[in-house]
Amino acid sequence: MEPRAVPVERFLLRAVGRTDVGAQRTQNEDAMYYDDFLGVYVVCDGMGGHASGQVASDIAIRTIVHSIKTGDPPPAPGQDPLVAAMRAANAAVYQRAQMDPTCHGMGTTGVGLRFEENLVHICHCGDSRGYLLRHGQLQQLTRDHSLRNLYQDRPDLIGTLGPATSNVIIRAIGLDATVEIEHNAMTPEHNDVYLLCCDGLNDLVDDWMIREIMTSGESLEAIAENLIRAANNNGGTDNITVVLAQTFLDPLWVPQHAYAPQVHY
Repeated sequence: MEPRAVPVERFLLRAVGRTDVGAQRTQNEDAMYYDDFLGVYVVCDGMGGHASGQVASDIAIRTIVHSIKTGDPPPAPGQDPLVAAMRAANAAVYQRAQMDPTCHGMGTTGVGLRFEENLVHICHCGDSRGYLLRHGQLQQLTRDHSLRNLYQDRPDLIGTLGPATSNVIIRAIGLDATVEIEHNAMTPEHNDVYLLCCDGLNDLVDDWMIREIMTSGESLEAIAENLIRAANNNGGTDNITVVLAQTFLDPLWVPQHAYAPQVHY
């Protein structure tokens, strides 16, 4: 009997995703992707008139997945593959917007996770968010690229770019030929639960309530449904999308350096 191969990845991953049009919209312009085998999870929230937001988020997700799976375009030296994939999505959305008059000015937010052996990479652009529930505490992992936050960072600019309402963002995928993708990395732990969501959730459900729902002890499926239900109960003014990813330490994982290379003559 052949022994089971030592797993390359330290963590087992399990994710669920749910999306809902909300209580007041007729079209869903959000898109999501989750793949436990690849260890990649993404949420996009499209924007633009005549349903072009739906086009933008769909192009972004398709481009990100293609790039992660094929390595095309290849990441620059030291660049995380998810950053490269989101930059490729920016180019694809922007190109479509330039070619198709009905899509002019469209764009999409994007937030994603990519797991590797001892790290989880968090990448985002816009105001879709990443959260982490660890040991019962909820932590926001991303900071919105919003006009409100820009004014906090640069008080000298207050008022120069218009009123800082909560839904005004200063960075998104597809609005310009190039875009900066914010990237951070951290070490995952056993039984972490990561939440990716669009502002249709966090604009209507306070962080304390998100935490209450996520610590209910219910299944990931039930938690996702309850998060969407909470947003709809509070008005459901936007599309609502959530992806939940939970980590489990693989009991069969052993660091690669613990194994001496086997040489056969």
